[in-house]
Amino acid sequence: MHLCFEVDDMDPAMKRLKEVGVEPEGAQIVFQEQDGLKAGFGTAVAYFRDQVGTNLEIIAPRFKRKNS
Repeated sequence: MHLCFEVDDMDPAMKRLKEVGVEPEGAQIVFQEQDGLKAGFGTAVAYFRDQVGTNLEIIAPRFKRKNS
């Protein structure tokens, strides 16, 4: 299972997770234009696992979706 949570700002989200004892699995990734994503460059992601091993992701999109 993999759960993803969208956040507005990666740095405060990472800080809060660390404060409650959740450590990321590696450094956050920020997609670059050369990664081949048409509109995803600048988007940041980070990965974690919860206490039972569930894969968790937080994502801070560079561009916000418009409400429909």
